[in-house]
Amino acid sequence: MKDELKAERPSGSLEGGLERALEELLAGHRAQRAGTTAGHENPTVESNATACPHADAWLRLLHAGGASADVDAALAHVAGCAFCSERARMLFREASAEESESLKEMASGTAAWQKEVAGELARTPIETTGKRGQRGYVWAGSGLAAMLLIGAVLTFWWRFANAPERLLAEAYTHARIFDLRMPGAGFAEVMPPVHLRGGGSTHEPAKLLAARAQIESQLKRKPGDERWLQLEARADIMQENFDPAIEILNRLLANGPPTSSLLTDDAAAYFERGMATGSEEDRGTALGYLRQADALAPGDGMILFNEAVVMEDQGQAMSAVETWNRYISFERDPRWLAEGRRRLAGLEEKLKEMKTLGDRAK
Repeated sequence: MKDELKAERPSGSLEGGLERALEELLAGHRAQRAGTTAGHENPTVESNATACPHADAWLRLLHAGGASADVDAALAHVAGCAFCSERARMLFREASAEESESLKEMASGTAAWQKEVAGELARTPIETTGKRGQRGYVWAGSGLAAMLLIGAVLTFWWRFANAPERLLAEAYTHARIFDLRMPGAGFAEVMPPVHLRGGGSTHEPAKLLAARAQIESQLKRKPGDERWLQLEARADIMQENFDPAIEILNRLLANGPPTSSLLTDDAAAYFERGMATGSEEDRGTALGYLRQADALAPGDGMILFNEAVVMEDQGQAMSAVETWNRYISFERDPRWLAEGRRRLAGLEEKLKEMKTLGDRAK
């Protein structure tokens, strides 16, 4: 049979020749369908014979052009296999007019539909994880955002807790060594006078030393920065190094404009130096600075407290009583308020005794 096929192989294109040859073979198979064949009893059932070519083999034969030996072998197999002859025919035949019209009527066959689908695919992100994976990404993103927020809050809190202003205030609260208040400090009782002017203590509070280290580090980078210079002066006051503190603060005030904060720090340096040396001039200078600071910030409880203390020291009892009453109306910290009331009560008691002595003298 193979020789007969070779002798009668159709001429022309490979696709057309194969189709005509397959039609002839199928006509013979249809006549024999009632009996058994060398291939399969039912061409609609897929063959189990290992000799049957895969469907891809027919397509490769068509599109590659196929060598003469390949075509002969394929046709020889089809001649003896009804299943493969039907399958090959379906692969090679062209669509009928009715089939072509049905395909054209489908939406998927129009150019507009194909363009729209291509656009949708281009706009759709590739998903490889499914809904569970998407939820995982959402939770992971939320967790990361929460961690970043917590980190930012902790960083802010750490910077606030370790700011040199706060460290100096806490050092004063831990070891209050004089009557005057320092900015931001909490209440503490005055410690016994164990410090010496200019000498400092051999056991300074750790927070004071930490603040000093930060200040010195920053001043190496920015020697003329007013904020760090003022903090250096404040640390000097707390370490009873009054002379360098006064020098720094006077220079900053001269550069102007004067602020209530600078005036209060300079007043503290002058007053404590005056208390240590017995200088009336220094204590008078301190009162002048505090009055200026009071004018700039009339509702500041710390300024009013220090002003009233210095007024008492300068013998201005009536002015001190008035200032203490103003202080009591502004102060909100109960412990500082209690100290102000106690001092006011003590001052008023002294004034009563002085009045009693004056009346007796008459």
